[in-house]
Amino acid sequence: MNTSGTAAQRLTAMIAGLLCMIILTVPGLPFSELRWAEIVLWSCLAFYICEWAQRVFATRDASEPRRKLSDIVSLTDAIIVLPVPAALLLGVAPATAWLLAALWLIKMPAAAAAFSLLRRVFMLEAKPLASVIVIFLFVLFISAIAMHLIERDAQPAAFGTLPQALYWAVTTLSTTGYGDVVPITHLGRLIAGIVMISGLAVFGMWTGILANGFAAETRRRDFTRTWEFVARVPFFKPLDPGAIIEIARMLRPQQVAERTVIIRKGRHGDSMYFIASGQVEIAGTHPKVLLGEGAFFGELALLGDSIRTATVVAAAPTTLLVLELSDYRIFTAQHPDLARAVEAAGARRLAEVRAARDAAQTAIPREPAHSAPTGADGAGTD
Repeated sequence: MNTSGTAAQRLTAMIAGLLCMIILTVPGLPFSELRWAEIVLWSCLAFYICEWAQRVFATRDASEPRRKLSDIVSLTDAIIVLPVPAALLLGVAPATAWLLAALWLIKMPAAAAAFSLLRRVFMLEAKPLASVIVIFLFVLFISAIAMHLIERDAQPAAFGTLPQALYWAVTTLSTTGYGDVVPITHLGRLIAGIVMISGLAVFGMWTGILANGFAAETRRRDFTRTWEFVARVPFFKPLDPGAIIEIARMLRPQQVAERTVIIRKGRHGDSMYFIASGQVEIAGTHPKVLLGEGAFFGELALLGDSIRTATVVAAAPTTLLVLELSDYRIFTAQHPDLARAVEAAGARRLAEVRAARDAAQTAIPREPAHSAPTGADGAGTD
């Protein structure tokens, strides 16, 4: 199965279905009597049903771990497929029933990874988040009780009961402050100011905890992926584990599509590239030169010659590891063996470039000498 093609079809079906779901709620559109929006929605639903059936059929003889994973995915497919037909069978109006098509957003390509990341962040930051929730609840109830006691006589309709005061406390703590309920006594306004500042502090802590958690988890996942790529490059195998950890933090993974120009001859360069997977082609070479997994290129940019000597194009979808010049200098200062290996490779490649250049100049035929122009005295001039 073509994974990229299936993902593109799934994304197309999702976008078309959601647009038609929105269109169904807008009356008076042209050709609405043809019910074309419902036809598109049914087509998208049929696509998801076929995809579900295909997945179940493909994994019926699979191994136990794969079958368990397929069961989870099948449950997701059921959540996506079944609600709309069930609502229609129960007699719900089509315009209302098709609103359940919003569940198709679960099939968004990045949704699974995003939900997984969010779940892990909440698990790792559960204790700090719980502490902030306790602080929020404490401020919420104390401020609601205080405002109930202070404002209930002045505004019985707004603060006469504790639930009403809690509503005010929630809108004030969340800094929403609709303005429909405001204190009118001086002490009440003082407390309201304190509550607003407390709300900013509480939500600032929430935001900081989640932001740090997302950043840390993203760095961890990127590091794990980069480590896997580094392990594929034979050039790094002689390094000790500490050095591999250090270089993995410096390298930046880059996904390159087929026929993409990675570096261009004559341009300024300040990084070298390691091929973790895929294949690249050195353009303009005869015979064709291809570099595969484990090879590297662009090292001359790290050895003082910052002008690219060749154009490199991705011959297939390729994963590269990019090492910047500043990171290279820091790393090779602590690991001179790597510097010597890169310099040796760069010297060999530079010699090849110069030899090819000399050969090309030698192969150019010389033009015949033309007669010199005649001077005033009729003699030839040099």
